[in-house]
Amino acid sequence: MKFAMNYSPEAQKLISQSLIDLDLFKCPDFDPLLVQQAEKSKPSYIHFDLDAGHGELPSVNWSQIAKLAQQTQTPFVNLHLVAYSKDFPSIPSASLAKEDVKVIKKHIIDDIQHAVNQFGAEKVILENVVYRDHNSDMLRAVVTPELISEIVYETKCGLLLDIAHAQMTCYYSGEDVYNYISRFPLDQLKELHITGIQQKDGSYRDSMPMSKADWKLAEWALSNIKEGVWSEPWAASFEYGGVGPIFEWRTDSGIIEEQTPRLYKLVKNI
Repeated sequence: MKFAMNYSPEAQKLISQSLIDLDLFKCPDFDPLLVQQAEKSKPSYIHFDLDAGHGELPSVNWSQIAKLAQQTQTPFVNLHLVAYSKDFPSIPSASLAKEDVKVIKKHIIDDIQHAVNQFGAEKVILENVVYRDHNSDMLRAVVTPELISEIVYETKCGLLLDIAHAQMTCYYSGEDVYNYISRFPLDQLKELHITGIQQKDGSYRDSMPMSKADWKLAEWALSNIKEGVWSEPWAASFEYGGVGPIFEWRTDSGIIEEQTPRLYKLVKNI
């Protein structure tokens, strides 16, 4: 299993100073020049900004996606499993009614099929997102492990598990995060995302420094992989820091220097 991290100039500088190590950078798909800059230090892979369930996939430039994946040797094309309220105006945000779930599921699977037609199911991975509350713009049904499992098994795609997304969802839903994650299709785990979560402006945010609770969850997840309870993913990515306005305010060199070696050691211990 490879250890990756969000690309940031701060992380790149620490690598040049031999203060941290990683196998590759995780880069966004919006700037090829960013990938070129990252690869001056480490190989990179692309995390695509693609949603399954929003109806955008029929119009995606798949040749550009394939080109980026090939250039960076990115092994999977990732899709976020989403169900926005505006796309399902007749479904209440918190509804778990069977008929509502059935409608959401069909819409998402139809979307996923566009990516599967391009790359094959074995090259597509599906990521869990965050449900916040009944006022959320994301329907609760789409984050249930049961629906995610059905979608993964029926499409034959892999799972990209974001444990910070799971943790935030459980803060809002009141579920136990360990029980919640254990109900995911973990025998199909292909990629793992790890980062801290903290409250800011009254809302939980991810890509934050790791707290005691975050470390405990990460250690549990990685121990399940080590013991063979979960499938071993190709990579575990530390999603702290990044580039651009949404990340620059939460990219601290001191945090990267302190926390990256600990997580690197946990991943490599597997």
